[in-house]
Amino acid sequence: MKSSFKRVMFLSFLIVTFFNFNVNAQEGKVIGGSMHEIPSWFKESFLDIKEDIEEAEAKNKHYMIFMDLEGCPYCAKMLKESFINENKTSDFIKKYFDVIELNVKGSREVTWDENTTLTEKELAEKLEIQYSPTILFFDDKKETIVRVNGYRNPSDFKYILEYVQGEHYKKMSLTEYVNKIEKQNLYTFKDNKMFKNIKDLSKIKTPLAVVFEDGSCTQCDYFHDKVLKNKDVMDEFKKFTIVRFDTNSNDEIIDVDGNKTTAKQWAQTINLDYRPGILLYDNKKLISTIDALLYPFHFKELLRYVSGKYYEKYPKSYLDYLKVRQEELLKKGININLGE
Repeated sequence: MKSSFKRVMFLSFLIVTFFNFNVNAQEGKVIGGSMHEIPSWFKESFLDIKEDIEEAEAKNKHYMIFMDLEGCPYCAKMLKESFINENKTSDFIKKYFDVIELNVKGSREVTWDENTTLTEKELAEKLEIQYSPTILFFDDKKETIVRVNGYRNPSDFKYILEYVQGEHYKKMSLTEYVNKIEKQNLYTFKDNKMFKNIKDLSKIKTPLAVVFEDGSCTQCDYFHDKVLKNKDVMDEFKKFTIVRFDTNSNDEIIDVDGNKTTAKQWAQTINLDYRPGILLYDNKKLISTIDALLYPFHFKELLRYVSGKYYEKYPKSYLDYLKVRQEELLKKGININLGE
């Protein structure tokens, strides 16, 4: 299994598609979006990134950019839980980070470097930001050291914050760091009749979903109790062979390419630090990686994109598929619920 692979940015519809829906589609409507406010303690910035990083360095802090979008339920949830609420995570951020907010569709001008000034929207396009939220962390050399795509809950996000604040990025990857942490056992593996006990994945002919879980998973209960019990998700998942591995396991398995490995080695090789992390394959080709919280509608549409081979019709971007799919659903009078 190659260590680098193409990730379809499944949360990107929040940026491009669902909050810019076809106004002529009167039959259906988009619901479930969540408005949010930016914390008052975020840095007052002239949006000169180089200058901001230097100011953070002078205070012995790291610099963080929180990139969001109006109406984004994931942004609202993460801001409330990890930035606005008073807890260990928000206290840690205030102490060790300077934070600014950029809107991925915004028009404010941002000085990215000495030669580049762009609007927020143009910068998001330059950085290929397709998740909402996306959080960027920088070191004192003005290099991006960590990029978090999508929602993280407070405890998982704090691991990332500690990785950056402790400058562990100088010695190891984020995945290696997270795997070294002795985490609390929060989750007991749940059985599901859709999951197959298969160790050799190289012989599977159908679309394939490989689910990675472990005992410290903070989102696995939601995945099983909400997402996997949603009828639309279940209908789409029936088109897949689904296998589930314990990410901490050293038991031998054979991956899609016929290579001997373990679940632990596999997850480390592909830098999969989110649980439940899910790899979606078709014809032994990795089409998409789910490595952030995904609500039922978003989840089932991504499954459909893979199993329906829409990636062949829309090879450049999942967004292209989602735009067409959205219009199709709205014209049929079907509401699109972005929420839980």
